Amino acid sequence: MPAGAKGTGPHPRSGLTLVELLIVLGISGFLATLVSPLMFGSIGRNRLNIASAEAVDALREAQFTVMSGYAPARYGVHFEAGKFVYFRGTTYSAGDANNVEHQLADGVTTTSVALSPGGACAVATGVGNCDVHFASVDGSPTESGSVVFRGPDGTMATVVLNTVGMIDAN
Repeated sequence: MPAGAKGTGPHPRSGLTLVELLIVLGISGFLATLVSPLMFGSIGRNRLNIASAEAVDALREAQFTVMSGYAPARYGVHFEAGKFVYFRGTTYSAGDANNVEHQLADGVTTTSVALSPGGACAVATGVGNCDVHFASVDGSPTESGSVVFRGPDGTMATVVLNTVGMIDAN
């Protein structure tokens, strides 16, 4: 065999041929198309889970602040379609400098707020019974019910608050 021929001589073959490279790229592309929907669905579910966990945290912060007596006042959480807001006072005021606003991640929205007692909440505008208040040192809320979040893939997460102040997400 002449010097430099495949696999022999002083210059053994190294690297990939064009055909081998195209096969590897084809397999990689095929695997990427299989995995990407799973990955994007997982990202959407993570965003939804984070939103519901942050809402639970905001509700618990309002509850514990009142229970601690550290700052004797009412605290609450206001819900709208694309955000929720931790606030101080008897009513939510959008311009209050003490508000702590939590924007929901892309594709996550608040779809319903059902609190009792009180009327309906217009989630799109945040008008109506969209607020949970805590005023009692025993940790019970003045409203109980549920807040439902929808993720980018259509899955739902519900935050439930009962009359004695138990807060849970499912």
